Amino acid sequence: MSKLRKGADGARGDDTGSIKKAIISWISQLFQAPNPPLDPEVKTDRGLDHDDTGRLLCPSEYDWEDLM
Repeated sequence: MSKLRKGADGARGDDTGSIKKAIISWISQLFQAPNPPLDPEVKTDRGLDHDDTGRLLCPSEYDWEDLM
């Protein structure tokens, strides 16, 4: 069982490691020059803390530009 867990954990790590670079490349193409720039090696200033990634994560029934 521990070998299965170790293999599954390794596979997840490989998947997320390669997909981060692909997603940042896609966001950079979509928004031309994300501000601040996104670094695939840094986990801070992402998600809802970054304007461009927050816009993509915002549910469609909400307006990301609405400050209220």
